[in-house]
Amino acid sequence: MNKNLTPLIVRSLIGLLAVMVVAFVVGIAVGYLSASGAIDQDQATVWVIGIIAAALMAGGMVISVAWMRSIDEAAREAHKAAWFWGGCGGMLACGPLFVLATLPQARRWTVPSMFEGRTDPAAYAATGAFAVLLVMILGYTIVWAWWWWRRR
Repeated sequence: MNKNLTPLIVRSLIGLLAVMVVAFVVGIAVGYLSASGAIDQDQATVWVIGIIAAALMAGGMVISVAWMRSIDEAAREAHKAAWFWGGCGGMLACGPLFVLATLPQARRWTVPSMFEGRTDPAAYAATGAFAVLLVMILGYTIVWAWWWWRRR
């Protein structure tokens, strides 16, 4: 195993454990507040899930930075190029849909939400954001593979 990767794996596992501890402590605290009537159950759910999601995103960023520092220059360049060209290409593919959605004629569109039975604006916003992210990641993957294929 790459000796640069071992500390990253250890730090990742420690970070995962830290997120689990934070989730547990926040869950206990919010559960206590909910049981005492200080906040209702819906607020408690939003707080717990929100804090856990924020902790996971921060942990993912820390791991990504550590990983990016541990790889060689060629791999770094491949990922930078892939994200720039592939991610921008994904936005380019989805951007016109955002513009078209502002038109009054878009009122007649029916778009399935990825949340079963929900038709509220938040569900549609999350569905659209997820779809754009998928297209950007698809573009990233294609450009990344092409970058390495050209340099083999």
